Amino acid sequence: MEQAYEYSGHLHVHSSFSDGHGTFQEIAEAAAEAGLDFVGITDHRTLGALEQGLEGYYGNVLMLVGTELNTFKNHYIAFGVREMDVFSCDDDPQVVIDAVNARGGFGYLAHPLEKGNPYLMDGRCFPWDRWDVKGYTGMEIWNFGSLWRMAFSRKLQALFWYYLGRYRAGRHPGEEILELWDDLNRERLVIGFAGSDAHAIPASLGPMRLKLFSYQFLFRTLNTHLLLEEKLSQDPEEAREQVYSALRQGNFYIGSDYLHPCRGFRFYAMRDEQSISMGEDVAFTSPVVLRVSSPCRRGIIRIIKDGRLVYTSNQQNLGFKVLKPGVFRAEIHYRPLVGRSLPWIYSNPIRVTE
Repeated sequence: MEQAYEYSGHLHVHSSFSDGHGTFQEIAEAAAEAGLDFVGITDHRTLGALEQGLEGYYGNVLMLVGTELNTFKNHYIAFGVREMDVFSCDDDPQVVIDAVNARGGFGYLAHPLEKGNPYLMDGRCFPWDRWDVKGYTGMEIWNFGSLWRMAFSRKLQALFWYYLGRYRAGRHPGEEILELWDDLNRERLVIGFAGSDAHAIPASLGPMRLKLFSYQFLFRTLNTHLLLEEKLSQDPEEAREQVYSALRQGNFYIGSDYLHPCRGFRFYAMRDEQSISMGEDVAFTSPVVLRVSSPCRRGIIRIIKDGRLVYTSNQQNLGFKVLKPGVFRAEIHYRPLVGRSLPWIYSNPIRVTE
């Protein structure tokens, strides 16, 4: 596990093929500036970019094409679907999930607890309201755009913080979504991912022209860090399958590269000589030890078991002996030089079974 190859990317991005305001080339250039290895484009109800042959490498950045299905609620982010014959069904998202799975794809529930703000977007929001669904891979536990839309009670307040503290509203996913994630993990492993819902919306302020939350800014915030056993292939089709395999399995973590570079975080389990990755099960038949490594000394490691904080450490490297079966994940909070610590990194879970 310590020799895993790490690649960082950004998911839940919209381009000019739907309501985003950037071409594939422009988005790839922004990703390269941010040092990313891949980007997951998820335009609304279209695979237009795929149909036009735009998926692939742009320099060193792998641009992948997924889609965001449904319209007014129950948005579902799907990857691995190669033809746009999956139709939206807002009132019965199980139909959408089943259709994606039948075509060899997989998906995540997008911004599931989003709430409207009467002062922004006329109060529109796109939450999930069907929790009897099955067969999805995971859900979005940290969405920068949704957090911003929910945060402020006045447009002037939002404008103030946009210029003086742009990261402020999206600086933590919120306790409610984490509690929901932990509750769902008691039934089965649910993979957690982060996204920005990037649109790069053009705006004007008097004579000034700008893009609200540019791709350049967002690509330096909430990123997905894959851990692969082999180097990412230079063949775009092989590389796509490597990325999708890690996203399906949950062998990745999410973190805020805005606070501090996340690269180097590790969370895995050891049983005898066997290494168990995030997103996997391990039987509690012999001693199991969780290994956590923080990328820097300013991190506070937190071990979460079945939704409860069970251990905290200021060490940079930690071994935690599992005493009872359960679902375990790790968080790291970052301690800045001034101010209180902030959520920084979230692992995907490991389930220790009876």
